[in-house]
Amino acid sequence: MRIISRLNLKNQLLLLVGISTLMIFSLQIYYYSKFYSLAEDKENVHTSRIIRQVEENIISFTQDIKDAALASSYNTVIHDYMGSDDPIYRLKLNKNVLEIISGIKSSNKNIESIILVDKERNIVGASSPFDYLILGELEKKYHPDMRYPESQFFGKIYNPEKMEKLAYIYVHPVFSSLNETNDFTELGMVIVVYKTEILDRILTDIKATPSSLLLILDSEDNVVSADERFMKGSLFDSEILKGIESNNKDRQILFRGKLNHVQAKDIELLNWKIVSLIPVNEMTDELRLVRNIGFIMGTVMTLLILIMGLIFIRSVTIPFGRIVRFVNFIGNHGGKQRLQLPIKNEIGILSVEINKMLDKLDETNEKFIQAKTSLYQMEIAKKQAELSFLQSQINPHFLYNTLECIRSIGLAHGVMEIVEISTSMAKIFRYSIKEDNFVRIRNELDCIQDYVRIMSIRYMDKFSVTISIDEDILDMRMPKMILQPIVENAIYHGLERKNGKGILTITGLVTADQTVRFDISDSGKGMKVEELENLRQSLRAAVPTEGGIASRGLGLLNIHQRIRLAFGEQYGIEINSIDNEGTQVILHIPLLSNRMEVSSESSTLCSETNP
Repeated sequence: MRIISRLNLKNQLLLLVGISTLMIFSLQIYYYSKFYSLAEDKENVHTSRIIRQVEENIISFTQDIKDAALASSYNTVIHDYMGSDDPIYRLKLNKNVLEIISGIKSSNKNIESIILVDKERNIVGASSPFDYLILGELEKKYHPDMRYPESQFFGKIYNPEKMEKLAYIYVHPVFSSLNETNDFTELGMVIVVYKTEILDRILTDIKATPSSLLLILDSEDNVVSADERFMKGSLFDSEILKGIESNNKDRQILFRGKLNHVQAKDIELLNWKIVSLIPVNEMTDELRLVRNIGFIMGTVMTLLILIMGLIFIRSVTIPFGRIVRFVNFIGNHGGKQRLQLPIKNEIGILSVEINKMLDKLDETNEKFIQAKTSLYQMEIAKKQAELSFLQSQINPHFLYNTLECIRSIGLAHGVMEIVEISTSMAKIFRYSIKEDNFVRIRNELDCIQDYVRIMSIRYMDKFSVTISIDEDILDMRMPKMILQPIVENAIYHGLERKNGKGILTITGLVTADQTVRFDISDSGKGMKVEELENLRQSLRAAVPTEGGIASRGLGLLNIHQRIRLAFGEQYGIEINSIDNEGTQVILHIPLLSNRMEVSSESSTLCSETNP
């Protein structure tokens, strides 16, 4: 790693391109060398599956033949027929026997015929002269085995001088089951002559490659069935199969002028053998195109990586070298020069950002110089701000003293209304100028009660007030002076204009989504539809509409903006009103705990607002 880190950027990129090219080239060599072996292994596995499938079909085929023989040998009518020595009785049963044999044969299309032979080896049930020829040739060929026959499949039966076609048979003995003793008497045997055409179709349907050969050989190496029909019945060259064990996957022989992979599988029940020969070149024919395409693509990719790598190295190192030289020059000499690179990639963006950085650096230097020259002016402004703050502390004390003077005069003359108004007004004023912009809900309600007390005296109990606030939220926090302007709007613009006595209702609770909801409702004048819609539109836009809104709307809009700026657009004011029936203002704010610290930004946004 240290050696590589000491190389310059150009040599590092050259090393990366060289290693990448070498890796792809090595991968291509490995891919090419393993291609043939993988393809052959895959084809061998595929051929083994084909042979296994053929074997399963043959086993199923032989089981059907055996089932037909069993159905004949265990039939009681056939037992009665073959065990009787009375010709007249047997003649009566002959029709039934033929119907039974015909039914068994028709249930399996692979059966050529079913022959019944008695214990003296006389045919007692035959459907054609061909059956007699089969029995005669069977006894000639397997004379010793036919004395006491067992259930077995025999080899090919064929006499070219007498028989027109091959015959493959299955023999099953017939024993009497009509006596009551356990000593079964031999009655004869059942010979089932079966067809092999279905095996031809099976082999043809699963041909592996165009020139492959799949065949079934009997015990004498005669071709029982093959995917090439002309070979059926011929004698296969047994020299080809010498030294080939069952399921051998590695043997290769020369057959029909081509090198072939050979696999063989013995079927012990029939003493048959399944043989597969596949030309070696055809085993990879289907994948040769893929191999060639992969080799060409690998070569092209290698060349592309090499060419693109060289182009990339040139496109990176030259501009990067210019940037390094420019930075060294600016760092040592300074000046107003800027880097000019006519490219649009990341290096071009880097040059643009370097120019921006230099521009900002010059701008910062100029601002720093200006800041030094204006330091004296800033000190003067600071002193003026401190003086204004001291003056602002004098005015509240003067107003408190004035209200206390009015209260004392009211007490002296016994005018309790003046006493109550001045006391409430002093509380409201003291509450409104507190430095804290977030207060307890309890304190905001005290301010509203003081304000309602003043309004009740002024309007001589023109309205009644009902306040219902959940105890759980009284110690929660809320922005200061946002309920009082809404209550003031309800009195001035709703209840004052109403003929007769009105009702003002103030409720507060916590909703399911942890939001504090205040509901200020009055039974006053209400608003017309057009006025209500203009007000709602102004609240949605957070600015007055072009047509303008009433004075009540300006106060509500101000409160709505304060809440949304402090807590987000999901909070604020909703308004419902019906002309001559009343107005409802719903206020939503988040649930703020007693110990929650509000950011200075939110506190600034929630400054005091008049209606």
